[in-house]
Amino acid sequence: MNTTMEENKETSQHVYEDEYVILTSNNELFLKGDDQEDREKLCEVSPDDLEDKLTELKKAFSELQSKVEETLAGDVTLEDLTSLEDEINSSKAIGDYDELKEQVEKKKSELAEGEADDASGEEENGEEVSETAEEDESPAPEASETKMEEAEAGKEQDDGDTAESEEEEQQEVVAEDEADEESSEEESPLDYYKEIVSKAQELAKQNDWSYVSVELDNLSHRWAEGPDADDEQMKKLYKKFNDIVDDFEERKEQHYEELEKKKKENLETKKELLKEFEGIVSNETWTATRRVNQMKGQWNSTGPLPNGKGEELDKRFEELLDTFNDHKVDRLVQKRQKEEDNLMLKLTVLEKMENVAESMTHETENWDDIEEQFEDLTKQWKKIGRVPKEKSNEVWDRYKNAQDEYYDRKYKYDPDHQSKVDKFTHKKEKIIEEAEALLEEDDLATAARKINKLHRRWKKVGNLPQRAEDKLWSRFKSATDAFNERKANNQDKIREQEEEHYQQKLELIDKANEVKHTDDFEKGHSQMQSFMDRWKKIGPVPRDKSEKIWKQFKGAMDEFYDRRREHFKEVKEERKENLEKKKEILEKLRELGKHDDPIKAVDIAKDLQEEFKNAGYVPIKHKNKMWKEYREACDVIYDRMRAAKSGDKFDQELAKADLDPEDRNEIQKLRKEYNKIKKEAKQLEKEVLQYKEKKTYFKPSSGGNSLLDEVENRIEEVEQKLESKQEKMESITEKMDQIREESGG
Repeated sequence: MNTTMEENKETSQHVYEDEYVILTSNNELFLKGDDQEDREKLCEVSPDDLEDKLTELKKAFSELQSKVEETLAGDVTLEDLTSLEDEINSSKAIGDYDELKEQVEKKKSELAEGEADDASGEEENGEEVSETAEEDESPAPEASETKMEEAEAGKEQDDGDTAESEEEEQQEVVAEDEADEESSEEESPLDYYKEIVSKAQELAKQNDWSYVSVELDNLSHRWAEGPDADDEQMKKLYKKFNDIVDDFEERKEQHYEELEKKKKENLETKKELLKEFEGIVSNETWTATRRVNQMKGQWNSTGPLPNGKGEELDKRFEELLDTFNDHKVDRLVQKRQKEEDNLMLKLTVLEKMENVAESMTHETENWDDIEEQFEDLTKQWKKIGRVPKEKSNEVWDRYKNAQDEYYDRKYKYDPDHQSKVDKFTHKKEKIIEEAEALLEEDDLATAARKINKLHRRWKKVGNLPQRAEDKLWSRFKSATDAFNERKANNQDKIREQEEEHYQQKLELIDKANEVKHTDDFEKGHSQMQSFMDRWKKIGPVPRDKSEKIWKQFKGAMDEFYDRRREHFKEVKEERKENLEKKKEILEKLRELGKHDDPIKAVDIAKDLQEEFKNAGYVPIKHKNKMWKEYREACDVIYDRMRAAKSGDKFDQELAKADLDPEDRNEIQKLRKEYNKIKKEAKQLEKEVLQYKEKKTYFKPSSGGNSLLDEVENRIEEVEQKLESKQEKMESITEKMDQIREESGG
C-alpha cells in the first residue's frame, strides 16, 4: 500500500488511486465516476490511515452485498426493494455498486411482471364470476314463487323472535339498574371519588393524547354526577383530580408544541432538498445519480409537515424527479459509449506500455528516457475513465502485468536500478527482522514503542516495484499484527512493566534532585546528561503518569541549568575584566618592543608575561586574538634581543628601529630572501671565476676551437644569471627601505 501511494505521487495527480477510489492531495477519498462531478466523497483520511480505511470500507461493501443477496433470496415486495435501493445509494463503502443495482433492478422487473400476470388472471376470473352471477339471478318461475312464500313465513317468525328478544333485554336492564342501586347504596361517596382519582392517575401516564383526553372528560362528568360529600377529605381528592388533569393537559400541550416544531423542521428539510434538487436540474448535472437517490431516501424518510404544506412540495419533487430520470436514460447511453471509448484508449496505452517493456535489453542505455516514457504512459492510463464492467478486471490485470514486466526487465538490465532496489530491499528486510525480533521481546511496553518507530522508518525508505513491495509489506504487516495480538493478550504484563519503568524513573528524579544543588557545575552537567541518557533508555510508563514525572525530572534539570547559567554569567563578567587587564599588559609589552636596550627589555618583559598568564581566562571569542597579539609583542622583544647579541649590523639596526610588528616581520622575511639570493650570487661569482680560469688554458688559433666557444658561452650564461640575482637583491633592498620609510623607522 505504501509504495502504491508513493508511485501515485509521481505518476498521478492523486495521492492514491485504484479501480474504485481516488485519494486527493487534500486527503479526501472519492468514489470514482466518469466525470469529476460524478464523484462522491466518502470521507477524509490521511495517507497513513488509508490502508485501514480501505479495508473498513471494503468490509462494509461485503456486508451490504451479503444483505442484498439474502434479501433477494427471500420473499420480497416492491416496497422492500425500493428500501433496499435507498440503502445501497446511501451507503458508504467500496465495491461494484453497478452489479448490486442490476441485481435489485432485475428482481424488481420480475416482481412487476408477476403482479401484471396476477392482475390479468384476476380480471379473467372476475368475468367468469360475473357470468355465473347473471345465470344465478334468473331462477325458474316456480322456484321464485316458492322462495317468496318461504321469505314471508320467515319474516313473521323473525318478528316474533324480535319481540321476545326486546322483552328479555328490558328485563336485563332493569336487573342491572337494580344491581347498580344496591351497589350505590353499599359504596360510600368517598370510595366513589377515590376510584375516579385512581383511574385518572393511570390514564395520565399514557401518551395516547386523544383517548386520554376523552376518558378524563368522562371522569369529570362522573365526578359532577356523583353523590354529595362536603367533608375536607373530599376537597383534597377534588384538588388532586384537577391537578392530575392540569398536568396531563400541560404535557399534552408540550407534546403538540414539539410536534409542531418538528413539522416545521421537516418542512425546512424538504425545502432545502428541493432547493438542492432544483440546482441539480437547472445546472443539468445529470451525473448526480447517487446524490439524487440519497435525496429521494431522505425525502421519503422525512416526517410529517404542517397541515396543507406537503402535497404541493411532493408534487414539485416528483416533477423534478421525472425530469432528472428522463435525462438519466440519455446519460446512461452516453456513459456506456464513454466507457467503450475509454476501453479503446486504455488498450492503446497498454500496448505502448508493453512495447516499452519488451524493448528493454542488456544493450539499453537511455534508461532515463525509457523511465520518463513509461511514467508518462502510466499517467495517461490513470487519467482515462472507467471501462465497461465486464472488461474492467481483464484490463486491470493486463495493466498490472505490464507494470510487473517493466520493473522485472529494468531490474534485470539496469545496474543502477538494481543497486537501488537491492539497497531499499535490504533496508526493509532489516526493518522486518527487527519487527520479527520484537515478537520475542520480554519488555513488551518498550517493544510497543519500537513497533511505531519501525512503521515510521518503513515509510522513509524508498519505493520498490509493486510486486516486491507487496511481498515485503505482507511480511512486515504479519509481524506487526502478530505483535499487536501478543500485546493485546498481555495487557497485565505490560502494565507491570510500565510500573517497573515508573519506579526506575522515580529513582532518577531523586538523583537529579540531589545533583541540582551542586556547585561543581562541570561534574553536575556530566551527571545530568547521564541521567537523561538513562531516562531515554528506560521504557514507557503508564500514560496517566508520564507527563507528571517528566515535569518533575525536567524541573530538577531546569533548576540545575538555571543555576549553572547564572554562574557562567558571573564568570563572563569576570572574563571581561580579565580581558581589560590583558589589554593593559599588551600595551606595556608593545612599548618594551621599542626600548633602547633590547637586552634589558627582555628582563622587564618576563614579569609582564607572568602577569599576563595569571590574569585568567578571557571571553572565548577574544581568546585567539589576544594570544596572537601577545605572541607578536613578545616576538618583537626577543627578536631585538637576539639581534643585539648577534653582532649583525642590519639586525641591530632593525632591532633599534621603531617599527610595527607586521612591518618588522615583513622586513625579516625580505631579509631572509635577500640572504638566500646573496648566497646564490656568491656561488655564481665563483663559477664565473672558474670558467675564466679554464679559458686561459686554450691558445688562440685562426681555425677556431669548439671547446673554447663552449666555455665562453657558459661564462656568458652564468654572468646573466648573476646579473639577475643582483637585480633581485637591489629590488628587495628597495622594498625594505620603503617599509622603513612608511613606518617612520
